[in-house]
Amino acid sequence: MRKIVLSVIFLATVLSACNNKKEFTINGEVKNVGDVKKIYLLLADSLGQMVPKDSTFFNENQKFTLKSISEEPEFFQLIIGQRSYFGIAKNGDEIEFKADLTNQASNYEIKGTDEADKLTEYNKITNDYSIKTGHLAEEYSKKITQDQDKKDEIIAEFNAKSQELNQPFLAQSYQFIQDNKSALTSFFAANIMAGMNAPEYENKLIEYSKVAKKEFPKNKAVNAFYKQMEAASRVAIGQQAPEITALTPDGKSISLSGFKGKYVLVDFWASWCAPCRRENPNIVREYQKFKDKNFTIFGFSLDTDPKEWQRAIKDDGLVWDQVSELKQWEAETARLYNIEAIPSSFLIDPTGKIVAKNLKGEELNTFLSKNL
Repeated sequence: MRKIVLSVIFLATVLSACNNKKEFTINGEVKNVGDVKKIYLLLADSLGQMVPKDSTFFNENQKFTLKSISEEPEFFQLIIGQRSYFGIAKNGDEIEFKADLTNQASNYEIKGTDEADKLTEYNKITNDYSIKTGHLAEEYSKKITQDQDKKDEIIAEFNAKSQELNQPFLAQSYQFIQDNKSALTSFFAANIMAGMNAPEYENKLIEYSKVAKKEFPKNKAVNAFYKQMEAASRVAIGQQAPEITALTPDGKSISLSGFKGKYVLVDFWASWCAPCRRENPNIVREYQKFKDKNFTIFGFSLDTDPKEWQRAIKDDGLVWDQVSELKQWEAETARLYNIEAIPSSFLIDPTGKIVAKNLKGEELNTFLSKNL
């Protein structure tokens, strides 16, 4: 009889272990929840979108347990009040999560798996960066409040300072990727870098996307990133610029190839784009300075209203050649150049090769002064 009992206990233990492999579990503890009572778990769907999978309430000790299913390592998101926290999980994982809702930087602790450890390691890099950028934004927000007349000048200074902060963060992020190529957390880091407008890392991220696709062939977000980088590779620094042919405001057809032999700044902008309009005075200044030194500008507008487009050209003093398909984001040229935000620009050398991207203000001046 004893042998039968022991066998039943053993079988139950084995079955329990098997069941655990069919889902992942997040055990959490959150301090200072205030009026927040519920926690939501989101998981990426087949399109890479975060969708609700589970929810629960805090117990009397401000703890919770959430469960879901993911056969492959996948990103999850915890929504707690106004805070959002990311993690990575697959079936069989037992993850421990800790946070404090009063922490302004949204720092949190996650452990229990190798990916959780990697995410904690990378979070230290992002948290340090977030604190520094937060302080910088606060400092310059006060400056603008105190001196509205110098708003544009202060914003330009803030952007320059932000770029200075970005460089060490980008370097640390890329080193993390290099050291942890088999971790999905590295894709998380790459995705952040890709959104930071850092042309100097574009080709490196393109190469990493190929590695990530091999490591995580079934991950939806990774596959989407790979396709994004594949599109970016066609207009990356070092590539020949694709041909552009479109109509001027008066209906004349102009092509990019007609400027071969000069340095050409291909500037994607629109009359409705406030950041574009703020940048236009800088572009006008550089044009006037270098127009007689084998340099010109070729503007491509993502407008749909020809009158608004022409009015903006006149108001901003854009005296160089301008073309548009008047189809906004649906313009074939915008797709060809993988335009996802404006202003965006490509500097083309006399042979037609892309040599720089998204140079603004002093960056553009420095490049032109050095190369012309």
